[in-house]
Amino acid sequence: MSINTSDIYVYMLREKGLSGRITLKLCKLIGNIENIMSFDINECIYKRLSEGLNEQIEEKDLIKISSVIKYLRKEESELKEKAKLFYSDLMSKDIKWTHPAKEDYPKRLLNIADPPLILFYRGKLPEEKRPSVAIVGARECSSYGENVARIFARELSVAGVQIISGMARGVDGISQRNSIEVGGATFGILGCGVDVVYPKENRDIFDSILIDGGLISEFEPGVMPIRKYFPSRNRIISGLSDIVLVVEARKKSGTYITVTQALEQGRDVYAVPGRITDALSDGCNSLIASGAGIALSSDSILDELKNRDFILGSGRISSPNDSYPETSDDISVENSILKYVRENDMTLDALYRSFAGKLSIEDLSIILVDLETEGKIKKIGGRYTYIPVDFT
Repeated sequence: MSINTSDIYVYMLREKGLSGRITLKLCKLIGNIENIMSFDINECIYKRLSEGLNEQIEEKDLIKISSVIKYLRKEESELKEKAKLFYSDLMSKDIKWTHPAKEDYPKRLLNIADPPLILFYRGKLPEEKRPSVAIVGARECSSYGENVARIFARELSVAGVQIISGMARGVDGISQRNSIEVGGATFGILGCGVDVVYPKENRDIFDSILIDGGLISEFEPGVMPIRKYFPSRNRIISGLSDIVLVVEARKKSGTYITVTQALEQGRDVYAVPGRITDALSDGCNSLIASGAGIALSSDSILDELKNRDFILGSGRISSPNDSYPETSDDISVENSILKYVRENDMTLDALYRSFAGKLSIEDLSIILVDLETEGKIKKIGGRYTYIPVDFT
């Protein structure tokens, strides 16, 4: 990445305490952030008022803008040098950044009430034209919640849906780990710097997520996780998503903060129902009772996304170019899978698509684990490889 003028000015605004919300209003006021040192704010305000374009900018915001611009012009040289050092340090750590003045800033975030002014990231940002679903839930989830998170993450990922989550223990980590395993794109939104591994038990995700997804945070590199940062983090999780799926949650939990923010942002919320006697399902059942969508399978989510004109595959149906490998009556499904792996090293995603309609992702995963245990195949770098039989 290279440092441009808009990067410099955004850093200066951030340094003086201007939020993403007010900065967006400032950009509308002056037309382009690069005009920040030359425009006459009183003239801009008068012009916008006369054109009826300024009604969304409150007086307190104008006062804040005027105050910040005054200081920027006074300290311009010093702040520019600080900005250059700031971004140079990011590049030395292989950390990228974006902000509302850049083309790659996620468009979904421009429509939330308080978009982050700068996003720091490693890996990639979510693709605008692909659907995104946030999978959130309890940190201390049950075996039921773990299984459900695994199923939804795998099937949605195979269908081409981007998975957004918070990298936390429990449902978050399970969904993201399983998305990675099937070759999906998943994005971890952090309540700390993108160079801080938290929690430690998800260390493996921090490395593997960068292949097809990314780590994203509004907090500077090196910032450690603090409880008060997570509600702020949650608005980005919901903001980057088209749908928020709650797998398992108590009524009073951090998940409910994400749900509240999702509803405020106009995102649809789906919940996986659970037994009425399970405390971990209280939140989901309550959401459904209040009108949330009922997620009985990944099809519930995929159908909703298709209704929005997203083009995607199905977590359970093969594409027209996929075909089930031929088998004779005396050849088991296990041997068919083994034959496929022997002929071509294959990812779980490729195998699933090849056997789509015949095997669920869970059954396929179980068979692969059995074959690994028997020493017939091994997994290397996300691909399954055949192990030749040694007759010596």
